[in-house]
Amino acid sequence: MVKQGQYAKASKQKKIRQLKQRHQVHQDRVIATTAVGEFLQVRYHLTQAARQRLATRQTMARWSAQWVDQAQAVSGSTWSETALTKQTLQAFNRQLPWQGYALIDREFDQWQAFLTKEAPAVPLEERVNLIERLTPATWQQLLTEQLAVNALLGMARDAKALVQISSEQVMALQAGLQTDNVIDWAKVASLLNPAVMATDPVATDELDSKTQAWLTRLNKLTVQDFTVK
Repeated sequence: MVKQGQYAKASKQKKIRQLKQRHQVHQDRVIATTAVGEFLQVRYHLTQAARQRLATRQTMARWSAQWVDQAQAVSGSTWSETALTKQTLQAFNRQLPWQGYALIDREFDQWQAFLTKEAPAVPLEERVNLIERLTPATWQQLLTEQLAVNALLGMARDAKALVQISSEQVMALQAGLQTDNVIDWAKVASLLNPAVMATDPVATDELDSKTQAWLTRLNKLTVQDFTVK
């Protein structure tokens, strides 16, 4: 017959083994910070790609990758959604056609919901903490500011004109891109149309074939594709 003391000892040892096993499983599941981008890209594809058309899927994959790259350049696990979004818009700059910005705008609510759920769940030793969350008004402010900057950069024909661009010019053009507090993509398209822009900073022959195909697909989209019906 097993004595009470022996049973209690065996039960305690079993609990210790279980705790060690759970700790080991936790350690096995923790990923390196360098793998965060790939982890979130896979999660985004699995949860969002099925409902997206090809141009949207490719654009959002590049947006997500650039956003996470900006986040990983930050020291620590606290990510400012507002600051990182602004940095990502600046990173794309004029290299992204206006249609790409329009697709991101259309997808932004779903992307933000994905980020809110998935980023803190990434199995890091120190979990991601999202701060300074974007409101719809703040997102529109950041987006229209970047679109205005892109238009002014495109109209600057030389370095002298580029330096002379002022914040007042940006704000004035930014306001002109909106009608009743909604982005007017027809106005955006008229300003950022390749026909009225200076030479793109990225030459076509410098791009890989996949990027060229993606940009070609974007440039085929028209204002009507973003008109609310």
